[in-house]
Amino acid sequence: MNVPENKKIKAREKSMESIRNSAIHLFSRHGFSGTTMEMIAKHAKVSKGLAYNYFKSKNQIFEMILDQHLSKHESIYKSIPPHLPAKEYLREFFHKSTEFMTNEKKTLILISVCLYQPQSVSLSKKMTESFEKRLAPFKETIKEKFRSLGITDPDAEFLFVRIFLHGIFTLQCVHLSEGFSESKLVDLF
Repeated sequence: MNVPENKKIKAREKSMESIRNSAIHLFSRHGFSGTTMEMIAKHAKVSKGLAYNYFKSKNQIFEMILDQHLSKHESIYKSIPPHLPAKEYLREFFHKSTEFMTNEKKTLILISVCLYQPQSVSLSKKMTESFEKRLAPFKETIKEKFRSLGITDPDAEFLFVRIFLHGIFTLQCVHLSEGFSESKLVDLF
């Protein structure tokens, strides 16, 4: 690859990252419905035409944000050695999940808020399907770990885990979980 091509690629990546970051900022501030491609381009300091050159719509930008988020989520769970005994695996799963929620808090809030807005119903459905598909192997591993512990209804137990983690995330969002250490939460889990 020659130098001019490399500069073009870097400029493209920088513009796309600026558009992405501007979209995150504006979606957080104005909601998905209240944000336009024109607003995103202006905030990113790029022309509207350039923004449309990289992304067909704000939906596509949001889908990219979701995809990047899911990739991070997926990599977190892939880092847990599957051969660990059930209790250790579940403890590590819980630890990684709470750590991920802490590190990705802003993006999780953004996604949660945006997905409940009228214009994002199709995105919500697409994201849910993608989440379920991409994280299915980990769900199955966890259910197998539950079975090895003698749990007779691993689906119900997994549902409990999801609700428990969602509750922790909700508490983190309103800063009510500050009195709980992660080790206390792991023990409760």
